[in-house]
Amino acid sequence: MIDSPVDDDPQYPEDYYEHIARTLGEEQAAWARLPRAQREAELTLLHLSFNTPDDLAIWPPELNGGFGSK
Repeated sequence: MIDSPVDDDPQYPEDYYEHIARTLGEEQAAWARLPRAQREAELTLLHLSFNTPDDLAIWPPELNGGFGSK
């Protein structure tokens, strides 16, 4: 087995980020420029805020959970 180092936060040339800005917008380019650890921390917070039974239910409680009509 060959162990090769993996760069957890690769550095890309500025042309790459300029291309993202032109094609996807400045907000996405700014996100891409963030360090990987910061992007992952923000994504974790977003995932945690939506990890509730109501958010994952097929039918929300306001619609009686999808069981008949009362």
